[in-house]
Amino acid sequence: MLKGRRFTPALIVAMIALAVALSGTAVAGTAKLITGSQIANGTIKLEDISAGAKTALKGKSGATGAKGDAGAMGATGAKGDKGEKGDTGVSGYEVRTWRYSTDDANTDSGPGYVGVGSGAIATVACSTGKVAIGGGYRFKSQGDNGFSPQALHDGSGVVASFPGRMDWNTNTVKPNDNSGWIVQVNDKVNAADMTLYVVCVNAS
Repeated sequence: MLKGRRFTPALIVAMIALAVALSGTAVAGTAKLITGSQIANGTIKLEDISAGAKTALKGKSGATGAKGDAGAMGATGAKGDKGEKGDTGVSGYEVRTWRYSTDDANTDSGPGYVGVGSGAIATVACSTGKVAIGGGYRFKSQGDNGFSPQALHDGSGVVASFPGRMDWNTNTVKPNDNSGWIVQVNDKVNAADMTLYVVCVNAS
């Protein structure tokens, strides 16, 4: 050590700074690693961990497990409300015919019938308790096996075809009686053979 030499303030500050620096280096060189017990829970954040550590911490996807058995069927739900009763349908369907023919073997009008003639009215009835829902007629040939070729050319025709029944005492249609079918021919018809049809169902 130099005797009799005085240190300037600037030199003293520089010496102190050097001593502090050397002391820090020595501490750093001998410091121990921080252990897990010295770290408070919840203080390490994701940004404090390196990218390599994050990759190492990421687990691999596990294998797909076997499909489980189907669950038991659920209980049957409560029965719904009963719907309204629908309208009553028709029943007792039938088709009836009546043959007006000069052919005694194929007539319902009895032997010796002269056929439907000029302006005549022909009828067919439903069975008892039934009403007509449709009907019609056919001019036919002898033997009831085809159409009448004569009616095609002689002007024979029908002027009325409708549901109803006749009152033969007055030769008028019975009111409110639809239990049969009525046909009237024109005055060009001359002793023709004709079959009437009526489609019937139960009245109620």
